[in-house]
Amino acid sequence: MRCYLLTVYLLLCFISYGQEEVDNARKHIIQLTSKKYSGRGYVKHGDQKAANYIANYFRKNNVKAFGNDYFQPFEFPVNTFPGKTAISIDKHPLVPGVDYIFHHASTSIKETYALEPFVSLDQLRTEVSSKIICIDITSQNDSVKKYINELINASDFSCGGLVILNDKLTWSVATKQIRKPVIYILKNKFIKGKKITIELQTCLIEKHKSNNVIGYIEGSQSKDSFIVITAHYDHLGMMGKKAIFPGANDNASGVSMLLSLIDYYILHKPEYSIVFIAFAGEEAGLLGSRFYTLNPVFPLKQIKFLINLDLMGTGDEGIMVVNATEYPKAFDLLEKNNEQKKLLSAIKKRGKAANSDHYWFSESGVPSFFIYTLGGIKAYHDVDDVAATLPLTEFEDIRRLLIDFISEVTHATY
Repeated sequence: MRCYLLTVYLLLCFISYGQEEVDNARKHIIQLTSKKYSGRGYVKHGDQKAANYIANYFRKNNVKAFGNDYFQPFEFPVNTFPGKTAISIDKHPLVPGVDYIFHHASTSIKETYALEPFVSLDQLRTEVSSKIICIDITSQNDSVKKYINELINASDFSCGGLVILNDKLTWSVATKQIRKPVIYILKNKFIKGKKITIELQTCLIEKHKSNNVIGYIEGSQSKDSFIVITAHYDHLGMMGKKAIFPGANDNASGVSMLLSLIDYYILHKPEYSIVFIAFAGEEAGLLGSRFYTLNPVFPLKQIKFLINLDLMGTGDEGIMVVNATEYPKAFDLLEKNNEQKKLLSAIKKRGKAANSDHYWFSESGVPSFFIYTLGGIKAYHDVDDVAATLPLTEFEDIRRLLIDFISEVTHATY
C-alpha cells in the first residue's frame, strides 16, 4: 500500500511540475506578444525590447556569456510601416490587418485610382497608370500566380497597382521596396466599387541595428563541445499604428521552449556545454543565423548537434523534423524515445529545407534539426496568431523528448 501511495504521489508531483512549466511558458508568450513589444518587429524598437527580455532572463538565471554581454550586434536593411495605413473603396473604409494587408515591400503613397476587374495578363502591361487591377488569385492556376508574383517583385507592370483577393492574409518582411502599390484583400471582405483610395507611410531603413542573443551553460564533462538550442525571437511587427502581428506561435512559443530548457539545465547540469541562441532577422531572410555562422563565437566544428525550435505551440498531429533524412541515426533516437514513452502522436520527417535558422548551420557542416509542431490552430503570419488561442497542446511532452534526445545525442555517432 505504501509503495502504491508513493507511486501516486510521485506521479502527481510529475504532472504538477509539467503543468508548472507550461504555465511558465505561457507567461513568456503573453509577455512577448503584448503591445509593449509591437510584434517584435522594426517599429517602436519591438525587436530590441524582445532581445532585452531574453538577455535579462539569461542574466537572472546565471547563464554565462561568451564576452562582456549576451548580444551579437549586426545590421540589415528592412522596410517598415510606422505611419498611417488606410484603404477605402468608394469611401467605404477597410480594416488594416483584418480586411487587408499591403505587400511587405510597399512604398509610401497617397492616391485614388480607378478599380478595374482583371481580364487577362496583357492587361497588367497595357493598362494605364491611373488604374488598379483587381485579381481574384484563388481562381488562377499556378503558372498565372507565379507570373503575377514575378511582376510584383520586379514592379514590372504598367497599371497603377494591384489588388489581389485571397482566402487568407499572410504578411512578411522585406529588405527592399517596390515602386507601385500591391494590396491583398480578404476575398469575403472585398467591397465591389469603382474607386480605391490608398494612404500609406513606409520607411526603408538601410541599416537597422539588431542583435542575436547568446548564452551558455557549462558542461560538467565536455566544456568545449556544445549542444546548441536556437529559436528566432523576431516577428513581423506592425503595419501602421493599429495592425499588430503578435507572433505567439511564430515564434514566441519557440523562445519559451528555449527558456524552459534553460530552467531545466540550470537545475540539472549537462555533460556537454549547452549554448542558447535567440536569433534576430529570421523573418527578413534568416539574416541573424547567417551572420552568426559567418561570425561564430566559437568554432562551428565544436558543435555536436544543433536543434532549432519554431512553432512550438500546438502538436495535435505531432512534430515535423527537418533534416531527418540527412541524419537518420539521430532521427532514430527521437523516434525510439517517443515510442518508448508514448509522448507524441507522430514524429514526421523531411529532408533539407531553407525554411528556418538551422539552414546556415547545416550548410556549414553542423549536424542540425529544425523541429516544429503540427496540427491545431492555423494562425500564421497574421494578426490572429495571439497568445490567448495558443493551446500549447504538447509543450511539456516535446520538452521531455528534447531533454532525452540531448542526453543521448551527445554520445551518438551519425
